[in-house]
Amino acid sequence: MSGKVLFLIIGNEVKYLQNSPMDHREWYASLGYDLNLFENVVRGFVEGNRIIFYKGSSFQYDEEVISAARKFTPNIRYTCSNPSLEVYCGIYFQPGSKWEPILKINENEITGFVSTPVKEEKVPHAAMETGPILELKNDYDDKQFLKKATIVTSIVLVLTLIIKILLFQKKVVLNLQNATDVLLAFGQIALLGATIFGYLKKKSFAKYSGIMASLLIIFTLDIYDVIIGILYFLFCIDHNYFVKSIDFVKKLLNSKNQNKSS
Repeated sequence: MSGKVLFLIIGNEVKYLQNSPMDHREWYASLGYDLNLFENVVRGFVEGNRIIFYKGSSFQYDEEVISAARKFTPNIRYTCSNPSLEVYCGIYFQPGSKWEPILKINENEITGFVSTPVKEEKVPHAAMETGPILELKNDYDDKQFLKKATIVTSIVLVLTLIIKILLFQKKVVLNLQNATDVLLAFGQIALLGATIFGYLKKKSFAKYSGIMASLLIIFTLDIYDVIIGILYFLFCIDHNYFVKSIDFVKKLLNSKNQNKSS
């Protein structure tokens, strides 16, 4: 296996998922398990040279997570064909910064062994064969992200409403007499509203409705809509891209201000 690999530990078995747009929760539900039990399922992912184990919406660890890391690490290394993978438990998450693991498991703590060859789990999902066009990196199980996503989407909705009112008044880009223009504006607002509802209710469709809304906003072809649409599209794919884009814009504005003052 290469790239990011998700895994779930259910019973005494490690299940793997690769090249799919599903997150852990959606994957768990697709396997037919009770979502009410999801918070207590040890899960994690393999990325780069790290295996990270955790559970719960806060990505924390306890004795059960540590025990699973010690026991199942050899099988995961074997399946990923990488015996040098480092092992960690828990993730320290701070909005706007890179996620970092909390507890490292040393080699002398690993007690498990590979008893039988582990085959890659085949999940009944079309994307497993072709691979996703876009890899959505936001974790929709994280309460902090959902709160931030709700705020950002609400701001985008307000800005979109203001811009649409101005554009319809000017009748340059959008015209109320044109049914296509009206449907385009209505579609943007409706999708943004649905996305806010999805984030508040923790619905998985929010990630897709947000992307569709951003594309419709860009399609208006007004400079302000294009900028907002691109930034929101980046946020829907990976909110860290959004943070970096905002930081880049701030640096450009600061450099221009410094040049004017000098």
